Amino acid sequence: MNHPVLRLAAVTALALTLAVPARAEEPGCDYLEPFTPFDVVGGDNPVTMRNGRVVELRTSNRTRCAWGRLSDAKPAEEIWTDRKNVDGSDYQGFLGYTRVQSGNGAHTEAFDNNAKLLRACGSSEGRIECTGWF
Repeated sequence: MNHPVLRLAAVTALALTLAVPARAEEPGCDYLEPFTPFDVVGGDNPVTMRNGRVVELRTSNRTRCAWGRLSDAKPAEEIWTDRKNVDGSDYQGFLGYTRVQSGNGAHTEAFDNNAKLLRACGSSEGRIECTGWF
């Protein structure tokens, strides 16, 4: 790979591969019987951003899993979930990070929230808004 253009292409491809967060839905999680929990801690659910985007945490009692949803959005806007233990330890951020590809919304993969707290966060026009923890 002595040619500068080929080297640049290889480096660019590697950088793009590393920059895209992994999507890893957890085993046993699905989107069956979804609802929007309103009894959240430290905020609201759903959250309506100033530009009208709606960030929402959805959950399923059937599978004890939760996911983030962004509605009334534009392509390239982002949604993800954060998770932590009830005592605040073991924080995990940007779970299921997803960009709106087309249309006006997107959702993350579903993640286990059994004995955990989750929140959904969305990014639009340089602003980040998150729901409360559930």
